[in-house]
Amino acid sequence: MSLKGTITFDILATCFSLNKPRQALVALGAPAHTLELWFAQTLRDAFALSHAGHYQPLRQILAAELPRSLAVIGVETTEQQRSQVLDTFTQLELQTGALIAFNQLQSDGWRLIALTNGGEESTRKLLQQSNALPFFDRILSCDAIEKTKPHPDVYALAKRESRDEVWLVAAHAWDVMGAAMAGLQTAFITSSEKAYLGIYPQPTIIGVDLGDAANQIVEWVSPQQQ
Repeated sequence: MSLKGTITFDILATCFSLNKPRQALVALGAPAHTLELWFAQTLRDAFALSHAGHYQPLRQILAAELPRSLAVIGVETTEQQRSQVLDTFTQLELQTGALIAFNQLQSDGWRLIALTNGGEESTRKLLQQSNALPFFDRILSCDAIEKTKPHPDVYALAKRESRDEVWLVAAHAWDVMGAAMAGLQTAFITSSEKAYLGIYPQPTIIGVDLGDAANQIVEWVSPQQQ
């Protein structure tokens, strides 16, 4: 079977659920939405540091943001408790149907790559312990170029991996926007953010989950083929 192209997958909240960190926060007395606050603030400051030319790995920013996020909602914690919350990021579970979606796309002739703001080794471990690693040819981390998504240079990493069509699948509208601006085909998963942002370039497809996105990609016909 000839290779159709390359599909890059965002990892955190797209391929892997963030329910374990959420449950750990709730166990400390924090409301369930604390996860969204913490993660959003982490991404904001990761973007800010990257934009200012002082890139820091995502885990370090997660650790720095956690006590502030908890302080904002009035939950007091110890350093040990916060460390236990951080450790849940090494125990994330695949989204429902992820393995089926990966297999479907690989069987249809697509090459799969992980493209993440997280670390390469931590991503590799997550994929390995969830039996997903064999589906992925490469793991591309922003750490390699010290710039976060949605910087165009990150998507350029993926484009250099394939002479054919390149997609990004993500549950973050800002990530899909960055990929679209860089010339990739895009699939937005609505599971986390529910709706896309109207001011962004629109995604090629919108799916409710990874399985839906995989089905649509397999059925999609590019304008060049029409």
